Amino acid sequence: MKRLLVLAFILIISSGIAFSADFGLSLDQTIEVENNLLTYDIGLTPWFSFSNGKNISLYLSSLLTVNYSGDFANNGGWVFIPEVSRFSLTWNINENMSLEAGRIEYADVLDFTASGLFDGFRFNIDLPPGTLSAALLYTGLLYKETASIIMTGADGINYSVPFDGKNYNYYSASRRMITSIRWDMPVKFPVGEAVKFSADILAQFDLNGGSDILHSQYASALMEFYPKDMLKITGGLLFGMMQNNNGDFGVSFGLLAQCKMGFSFTPAADLFSVTVKAAFGSTENGFNSYMPVSGVPQGSIFEETLSGLASVSLDYSIEILDSLFAQCALRYYMRTHNISNEGNFYGGEFWASLGWQPLEDIFAFFGGGLFIPGMGNINPDDTVMWKITAGITISF
Repeated sequence: MKRLLVLAFILIISSGIAFSADFGLSLDQTIEVENNLLTYDIGLTPWFSFSNGKNISLYLSSLLTVNYSGDFANNGGWVFIPEVSRFSLTWNINENMSLEAGRIEYADVLDFTASGLFDGFRFNIDLPPGTLSAALLYTGLLYKETASIIMTGADGINYSVPFDGKNYNYYSASRRMITSIRWDMPVKFPVGEAVKFSADILAQFDLNGGSDILHSQYASALMEFYPKDMLKITGGLLFGMMQNNNGDFGVSFGLLAQCKMGFSFTPAADLFSVTVKAAFGSTENGFNSYMPVSGVPQGSIFEETLSGLASVSLDYSIEILDSLFAQCALRYYMRTHNISNEGNFYGGEFWASLGWQPLEDIFAFFGGGLFIPGMGNINPDDTVMWKITAGITISF
């Protein structure tokens, strides 16, 4: 019996040498008040990671959310929302090649068209000039509120019906396939230091069926350049094409320009950035010909996506203490699609937030802001929109 116990102990110690495993749990609570509408989320994220110590690693996580949406008159309800979060298996084939499969993180080089978690796989290979990667991704199993894929009218109808926690016909996102090839390479200039040049080609295929079908393709390039210490300049371009079942065909263009400067007005660390984003284009019939796959709002309050939009953003962040951070932003939005003599300016947005991390496993934040249509001329008489949000994350 003692020999068996000793053998079991040796096996446990040996297995600890052969592989490593870890697990944890995080609890998130977020409350948001926007124009007298109240949203409260309680999220629980268990996770598990495993590595065999050689070439295989596994990461599993899920998100279980209890959501309340309503107003202060108690006109609302609770919904339980289960999600599979990041769920990936990585195989390092050799020193230069790797394959990742599952629900993996992906973003195009400009972060314009597709970003977030997607189901599929990605292959990476390191070559002397740089890194080449190829991905095949699917969206139809994602939770629609998280994926936020609204490219057609049919997508909008499905998205507008809220998931009630029971009817899973209204749970999933629009069914689309994404293929991507990406190239990242370091470059050098005679003056300053260029960090990298990145380019990708992305194709999106509509698998929903029916008559409202939209396919699209995108090519983008990005350059990151450091002309001097504490100064980073980023520039990017996008070219896109779109086709639907009605025979409409259109091309689109996009641009990104950003300047980040680090300096110190105070003894604390400061960062100031100026960012310009824009997407242009229309079909012969006047339809907007740039539609991102991921419909990410371009503001904290302003909910329009980059489709037919240009924005200018001034952002300032400061590390007040080692555990206390503050950020503020001023953003302005303009229309680039269906330009009209009557008005092409949506207005401006102000946003400020404060983050506090007293311990490594605790993070709290508070933020708020205004969107003012009166600063523009599209809907200048609309009511000022406002939002206040706060939350805390505790990791175990």
